[in-house]
Amino acid sequence: MEQSKPAFIRKHVFIDRKFQGRYMLTFLIPMLIMLVFWIFTLYLTAQNVISLTTTLVKKDVENTIALRLQDQTAPSTEVYQVLISDIQKFLRSLPTNPHYRSDIFTSLLWIFGIGIFLVIVQIVLLTIFFSHRVAGPVYRLQKACNSIIEGDYTDEVHLRKGDEMKNLAALFNEATALTRLRLKELTAQNTNQQAQQNNSNLKL
Repeated sequence: MEQSKPAFIRKHVFIDRKFQGRYMLTFLIPMLIMLVFWIFTLYLTAQNVISLTTTLVKKDVENTIALRLQDQTAPSTEVYQVLISDIQKFLRSLPTNPHYRSDIFTSLLWIFGIGIFLVIVQIVLLTIFFSHRVAGPVYRLQKACNSIIEGDYTDEVHLRKGDEMKNLAALFNEATALTRLRLKELTAQNTNQQAQQNNSNLKL
């Protein structure tokens, strides 16, 4: 009974330090930019909420004062006490006031909506960019492998500038060239002895 080979266990996280380091930086920089953008968005949101709340409270307090004192040429102490009491009630009811909650929610929705939209656009563009740099070489290598399966050893993989897996493409081309050379030598052999000697160098 044939013994099964033990499962391959990867012992090192960094296999190709240059390749992995480049990709780590490529993803890290946009993530840091996104983080700074979100911090800036939160700052703008806080400033907007404070400004909006202050403006609305100031406007309503001024309207309340104007309404109470519009017919008073010499307001009495009692009038001021009622006015202060009304302002205090208004301030206490502010957190649950549906008018203020609606205005603040609308403001937050605009800020976070624009922020989320910009983040989604950035993620989509990064995904397209990185997948294109990897998916293109993978597709090209698959086509070259299919050519070899069909018996064509003349196909070579040439990648564009900026594509990944250039080392793998170069290794693939070298392996294909050596295989093509050995097949030519095998085809050119005249005797079984020479063919056996040549075949002894191959691992099949």
